[in-house]
Amino acid sequence: MTARRRLPHRRGAVALDIEHDGHRYRMHVGYFPNGAVGEVFLDATKQNSMLDAFAADAAILLSLLLQHGALPGEIGHALRRSPNGAPASLIGAVVDELHATERQQDRSAS
Repeated sequence: MTARRRLPHRRGAVALDIEHDGHRYRMHVGYFPNGAVGEVFLDATKQNSMLDAFAADAAILLSLLLQHGALPGEIGHALRRSPNGAPASLIGAVVDELHATERQQDRSAS
């Protein structure tokens, strides 16, 4: 297994609102100094609900994958999709958003 890369205490981050399956979430994305995604936090609009706990726990696992070197595109490829190609789960929607953000950054860098 690849060693875990730790993020600096002070790092760039953005906050986004996302929606999946009729539920709204607040997503915070933290970045490594090189601009790569390094962590994700998710909060459901209904705090302390089961959905909020699931979202927060899933974001922690996603963050650990990112810190161990997995790329959003690789993670997204492994997740389940609906027949129309849309993400089947909240984590799929989050990973798609991260991958889209990553592609935007690549285009603006070139």
